[in-house]
Amino acid sequence: MQGFSDSIRSATDELNRIEGEREAAIACSRSVIRLSKRTIHAIHIGEDCSEPLSEMDGALRALIGDRDVVHIGPVQDALMEYAEAAILASMVTEGRVPSYSEMGIPAIPWILGLADSVGELRRVVTSRLMDGDTEGARRFFGIMEEVCGEIMLLDVPDAIAPVRRKQDIARGIMDRTRSDMTTASIMGRL
Repeated sequence: MQGFSDSIRSATDELNRIEGEREAAIACSRSVIRLSKRTIHAIHIGEDCSEPLSEMDGALRALIGDRDVVHIGPVQDALMEYAEAAILASMVTEGRVPSYSEMGIPAIPWILGLADSVGELRRVVTSRLMDGDTEGARRFFGIMEEVCGEIMLLDVPDAIAPVRRKQDIARGIMDRTRSDMTTASIMGRL
């Protein structure tokens, strides 16, 4: 069969290229996830998060530059972790949630990262309460309520994204945080 061997070699070369890009994407995904954890940790301990946030942004740009691997599991996980950290940083420093297009990522990991940010906001609220900053706790609790309210309105099939599971988790986090806020309010009045 004329040209068959050449076609096989060409296809094999292409598959090897994709495999190499996949391996590089997995390594880069791990870097994004590590940097997102550093960013979130810096926020929670009150340090400047701009350096790990900038590094995380650079790593993400390198990661999503190749469209052949953007849909593999580890890359999607990294995009979600990136979204969570970047959204949290923006909520804490600017009081706003950047859009997925503004962040340059797909909608699904943005939604999932946004849902996960509710748990990180709980940590911010409880830290403020423990520090006696009830006004700061109220402000971040208000942001939590707004984010959670919008998340609860989503109706996405599980085949597209596991949003229902994230909604259930966010609802539980909101209930516990509301209870903490109520207790702090009652204690403040006594």
